[in-house]
Amino acid sequence: MCWRIFKYISHLFHTRHRHGHGIHSPYLFEFVNGVLFNSLGTEVPGAILKEHLKLRAAYAFVRRSSVSLKYGFLLYRISRWFQAQMIIELGTGMGISTLYLSSGSPETPLHSIEGDGERAHMASQLMNKCCPGQVSIHCGDMDEKLEDVRHLIPPRYMAFVDGNHHYAPTVAYVRKLVERAGDECVIVMDDIYWSRGMHRAWKEVCSWPEVRVSIDLFHMGILLLRKDLHKQKIKIKF
Repeated sequence: MCWRIFKYISHLFHTRHRHGHGIHSPYLFEFVNGVLFNSLGTEVPGAILKEHLKLRAAYAFVRRSSVSLKYGFLLYRISRWFQAQMIIELGTGMGISTLYLSSGSPETPLHSIEGDGERAHMASQLMNKCCPGQVSIHCGDMDEKLEDVRHLIPPRYMAFVDGNHHYAPTVAYVRKLVERAGDECVIVMDDIYWSRGMHRAWKEVCSWPEVRVSIDLFHMGILLLRKDLHKQKIKIKF
C-alpha cells in the first residue's frame, strides 16, 4: 500500500498534457483532448449506466473489482472513437467492462475471455439482457482460450487486458496481442500500479518498438500502436 501511495504522488508530480496541451500530433491531440477528456461531449447510454449502478448496489465484487463508472465511460469512448475491426478482452469478470466496450461499437465483434465459470455465466446473462453488440464469451484457461481466438484477431483491433495481475502472464498476453497488430491498434491495460509486478510489466511493454505511444493514467495504461507516431511516454492526471 505504501508503495502505491508513493507511486501515485510521483505520478501526480510528473503529469503533463492536461487536455492535450503541448501535444503536437493531431491524432494524439484528438485522442487526449477528445476521447480521454471528452471534449466531444460523448455520453454513455442511460441503460448501460443504470445496469452498472444496479450491479454495484447488488454485488460487493462489482464495487471492489469491476471497472469504475469513470473508467467504464472511458472504455466506452475509446471503443466508440476507434471503431476497431475486433475487440478482445482478457478478463470478463461479470461483464461490466464488456458492456461498455461493446456498446461503444455495437457493430464490432467482441471476444472476451474469463477463467471463472460463475462470473462468465453472469456476464453471459448480462450480455443477453442488454448488450447490443456481437459478444462471444470464452470460459476457460486464459492462455488456452487466447490461443484459440488469436488467429481471429484482425490487424486493426482494440484490446482490454485485465486478466491476470502478475508480471509474466501479463507480458505474455500483451506480446501475443502485439504480434497480431497491423498499422493501428489500441491496447488498454488495467491496474498498471496494482503491484510491483504489474508496474514492471507496464514499463516493459512500453519499451517495445511496436508501441509508439504509452499513456499512463495511473489506474489504467493505454498503448497506441500506430507507425506514424513518434515514440513517446505520457503521464496524465485523469
